[in-house]
Amino acid sequence: MLRRHYAPAARAGKVTGWKVYFQDESCFGLLTVLRRAITLPGVKPVGAFQHRFPYRYCYSLVDPLEGDLFFVTAPQVNTLYFEYLLSEFSRHEPQTMKFVFLDRAGYHRAKQLQVPENIRLVFLPSSNPELNPVERFWEDMKDRVAFHNFKDEQELEEWIASTVREYSKEQVASLTGYPYIKRAVREATQNME
Repeated sequence: MLRRHYAPAARAGKVTGWKVYFQDESCFGLLTVLRRAITLPGVKPVGAFQHRFPYRYCYSLVDPLEGDLFFVTAPQVNTLYFEYLLSEFSRHEPQTMKFVFLDRAGYHRAKQLQVPENIRLVFLPSSNPELNPVERFWEDMKDRVAFHNFKDEQELEEWIASTVREYSKEQVASLTGYPYIKRAVREATQNME
């Protein structure tokens, strides 16, 4: 893949380096997320709970080696919003060829999808979310949203944005830097030299 996509673009002066990213989306809503809570023996936890169903989706891309994190929020998941994510992401380090590993959702593979020149999509095997390290990032985010009650979608979207920005590169790399990914990138880099 590096020889087929990166090498010709590098020779043409279109890119000066390459990175590996993993992409996924997650849903956050006004419906209260519950988790286990520690209380005294025999004491049941008490808290406010709301049954409201508006949602926001967070589209995220992570570099599991350096902890680089890029995201956008949207009211739904579809080809149009995914294409917007790719368009914005292509402007992030535009001289870098980005190999994006992602699942096989229909809107990721739509025929009309416009993929920028400096991005290559690589599809993971079907029904294997454990191969995508972004899932670990979402688990951590879901723990942080537990027991929050947002008054409206604006407050929810602000919470998503501020919480994602709180993560340091070290935290993201720690959550998503699977050893097999590090090894594969190291070997690919050696093979290109």
